[in-house]
Amino acid sequence: MKDGFNKLRKLSENAKKLNGEQQVSLGTLFNDGFLQTNTDFENIDELFEKAGFKVETEEDFAAIPQEDIDTFVRENTKFDSFTDMQQHAATEYMRKQLFKGLK
Repeated sequence: MKDGFNKLRKLSENAKKLNGEQQVSLGTLFNDGFLQTNTDFENIDELFEKAGFKVETEEDFAAIPQEDIDTFVRENTKFDSFTDMQQHAATEYMRKQLFKGLK
């Protein structure tokens, strides 16, 4: 019974850490495991490179035309758009953070 309460406490602590706005890097959100499982790309850098974009800064990323990256993602992954892929990655990231330290 004590183990159950400890797990509940840990879950609550993890949830508090996730409360509010979070800034997560593209590399963290689109980690290699996520991309290798859900796309044919090894990492986010390879995806951008194959799409024809050079992304080294936040400004580079912000300058990518949404329609162009959406088309590339739709044609080269199982996702409908970059936003769709981003939402799936964020959901996976949040789930992992929420259950971190729990078995």
